[in-house]
Amino acid sequence: MLFENPQIALSELPSVEAVQFQTLPPQTLKLRTIGWCITQGIMLFVLIMVMLFSNFFKQKWPWILISGIWIVQAIYFFWMARRRFYAEGYAVREKDIIHAKGYWLKTQLTVPYNRIQHVEIEQGPLARAFGLGSISVYTAGDSGGDLSISGIDYAEAERIKQFIAQKVVADE
Repeated sequence: MLFENPQIALSELPSVEAVQFQTLPPQTLKLRTIGWCITQGIMLFVLIMVMLFSNFFKQKWPWILISGIWIVQAIYFFWMARRRFYAEGYAVREKDIIHAKGYWLKTQLTVPYNRIQHVEIEQGPLARAFGLGSISVYTAGDSGGDLSISGIDYAEAERIKQFIAQKVVADE
């Protein structure tokens, strides 16, 4: 038995740019905006409570400084949430599933079906109201190769889960 491992020319590799990523539904942006508003509201409430009951904030300048910082971070995180939404996508292919996300730090995770252990679909109360859910694909080993797509249409998540289950069974 002779072991061979010939080198492949890089020009022969398939192009990742050729993958047509499926975008998330518009309801996902609405859901994430609501989550952003809830988080910012809690932060503002805590900030106001600290400012009201602290002796340091008896003067005017700390109020202006802290309020300005809060406004700048709120605008930045709202802007980033929108940018991340438009940069996110997924592709279900014949032998694997790909999830691309990130604006500043771009991440693209590809999970082949033969490494998948199980698939979960989750749906919280707010996501249920929008008809959305999250699908998580867990892989063999502890290499951090688990894939999770949040804000996907729930019916689409069910179809993907069924497709992956059929692929995993066919590979065994």
